[in-house]
Amino acid sequence: MNPNHLPAFLRPLFRSAAAGTAAWGLAATLTMHQAHCQVVPAPVVEVRKTETLASHEDPSARLVSILKIQNIDQRQERLITLGIEMGSTNPERGMQMFQNEFPPALDQQIFGVPMLRHWAAKQPLAALAACQRIPEGERRALAYSASLAGWATAAPQEAAAWTLKNLFGIYRRTAIARIGQVWASTAPRKAAEWALTYSSEVDQVFSLSEVIETWADIYGRDAAEWCSQLPPGKLHDLALSKAIFRWADYFPQTAIEWLVKHPDALWLLPRVAARWGQQDPTAASAWLDKNVSEATAQECRQAMVLEWANYNPPVAFEWADKALKGSPREVTFSAIFSQWGSEYPQEARLSALKLKDETERYSSLESIFMSWGTQDMESFNAWLKQQQPGIERDIGIEQMAVILIPTNPAAALSEVLTMLTAARRQRALTQHYQDWKRNEPQAAEAWLNEHPEVVKLVTP
Repeated sequence: MNPNHLPAFLRPLFRSAAAGTAAWGLAATLTMHQAHCQVVPAPVVEVRKTETLASHEDPSARLVSILKIQNIDQRQERLITLGIEMGSTNPERGMQMFQNEFPPALDQQIFGVPMLRHWAAKQPLAALAACQRIPEGERRALAYSASLAGWATAAPQEAAAWTLKNLFGIYRRTAIARIGQVWASTAPRKAAEWALTYSSEVDQVFSLSEVIETWADIYGRDAAEWCSQLPPGKLHDLALSKAIFRWADYFPQTAIEWLVKHPDALWLLPRVAARWGQQDPTAASAWLDKNVSEATAQECRQAMVLEWANYNPPVAFEWADKALKGSPREVTFSAIFSQWGSEYPQEARLSALKLKDETERYSSLESIFMSWGTQDMESFNAWLKQQQPGIERDIGIEQMAVILIPTNPAAALSEVLTMLTAARRQRALTQHYQDWKRNEPQAAEAWLNEHPEVVKLVTP
């Protein structure tokens, strides 16, 4: 589900359950987990003040009226209200409506999730039995998760025990993640200890990830301290990164200060600095100058800018231009322009041309052209053919040759021959010809015989 399609008041409730930096061999499974768990939120605002849970109007007639509403936020808010009402007062009728009176689309889920959750809060086994009526696959997984989340509000241990006994595969994993999330909102330590009892490593990851992130939403320091006491290993690293990154979303300075006092966790420092940098790069940079070594500060600034470049490359570039020096500046510029060039090459190019330092300007253009050519060779080649001879065109041809040489060395060298700058042309010809000759000596020699003017340039 795309969170942008949800009503505004629901969007902040959606969580990412991807394993992040410390993910290890479970990335594909966790991606599925994210897709399933994001569609069973517990809405903050469940009932409009102008409506009540008890309505004398026929529910089906109300549903028909709601589905006609064009404004997506208003329509989905009323679907949630109706779902809560039916789950609380007449769940069997609500289930019939879910199955028979909806097109199989987002609106059905928006109604069905709160309906099942409120039904299961009072009659968990009946709600879970009703989930069997839903076809196998994603929709049934969502139904189980919603129902077990409702049961977990009153009896999380019983909900977890039922899940372990009755569900398997992705059904179990998405369900225990939701149970953990609900349980952690009131008893995070118990929920975390429960997550560790699963014998399956995958199940541990799914449940503990949601528990720790929910715990860190409430008490970031407590969550981090608990995670730091786990035995060293993959689960320790995953849990601690979840806690620290969520904590840093709200209180980045406090989180980074905690890291500095825990040497074993310093590997997380650059990523946390990056989170802080998204909010207040000036304050983050000033704190780093006073509290860590210059090398560590530069590494953290680099992480800040690279994270920033994913969201706003022009601003990230401007800040890096003012704040970074030396090798970190060079590496960061390369990364920014590579990212920027893969999406908006012409915008990136115009910014790179503003750099006063010639070496930086040329290096940035190399990153842009390489990224552009790798991403969309057709448009890059078309742009190159329109350029007048000069240094910018030469740099573009250099990068094109690097891309072409593994698959079409003859074409690559022919492009290099059109470069204007003699020194660059000779360097590129020599490098690519010698590489080609090592791999395919006969083909390289044949090409050289057809271009006798190149012999003196590429032979020692």
